Amino acid sequence: MRASEEAKQRITDWLRRSPSVRGVLVRGVRFADQTFVSDFDSRDYPVGALELAWRSVSDTFQVLTAHRLPPTRLTWVYERSVLHCVRRDDGSILGLFVAKNLVEQSREGVDRLLSEFISLKVSSR
Repeated sequence: MRASEEAKQRITDWLRRSPSVRGVLVRGVRFADQTFVSDFDSRDYPVGALELAWRSVSDTFQVLTAHRLPPTRLTWVYERSVLHCVRRDDGSILGLFVAKNLVEQSREGVDRLLSEFISLKVSSR
């Protein structure tokens, strides 16, 4: 099931309204139709690089699901940041890049955002 345009708009609105979490550098959503939205522009994270990261995340979710290992949450650890991701049933993926040195301080807020994203009620026509 893919998110309708109305559902995509509601998810985008939720992303932009959600309070920031200390340590979160970038938040973004990749929809099943391969469009992408981020909550702000960042010179440190060019849009092309973010789109590539989210495409890799989407591919990983698909491969694991195809092998009957459906993930609920994926986390990548990089040199200076950690990427936390979850996927909704409509195929939309939320990703949060967190500063590596602030991972512990941001854990509660990150968990809250990921849970809110998964449980967000939107129509999907």
